[in-house]
Amino acid sequence: ETVPTDRPDYGEIARIAVAQLGYALVHVPTDRPYYDEIARIAMANHGAALRYVSTDRTDYDELARIAAAQHGNALVHVPTDRANYGAIARIAVAKDGDALEFVPTDRPDYGEIARIAVTQDGWALGAVPTDRPDYDGIARIAVAKDGYALFYVPKDRDDYGALARIAVAQFGDALEHVPTDHPDYDGIARSARAQ
Repeated sequence: ETVPTDRPDYGEIARIAVAQLGYALVHVPTDRPYYDEIARIAMANHGAALRYVSTDRTDYDELARIAAAQHGNALVHVPTDRANYGAIARIAVAKDGDALEFVPTDRPDYGEIARIAVTQDGWALGAVPTDRPDYDGIARIAVAKDGYALFYVPKDRDDYGALARIAVAQFGDALEHVPTDHPDYDGIARSARAQ
């Protein structure tokens, strides 16, 4: 049940509600003079509430930035054709690297966004297409951050041995992802033991 919107204290009740549960924003009429403030509170406390904000609002990009900084996966609610999508995506993946899965891979700034994502969470490498010309550089960052991200590197890549050495130097147990019949296995294993 929702609070009647004609109550004189509705604005204060709405502020408290969205601070507790951002999704309560869906019940706040957008024509209220305090809606902007309430939307900011909702985004700062529960970024996924961005789904309830109209994309034609003049302050949408600001609200999307706040939401992405609070919960990177709020990026799923941001239309990819927005002029500031790249900036919002950078904020989102810096918070949650796995938000990279929502970024179109054909964007000219995808490589930069992917590097930010794997710097935050090496496992974000799983969202990066392996046929990208900049894959090696992105993968190096990922496996240096989290050796287990080697799981996502195709074993038939020419640079697999180099990437595996970086991975096992970061986390020796990443060796479990290296096939024992790989030509560089012995050297990679020595790198793991040295770690």
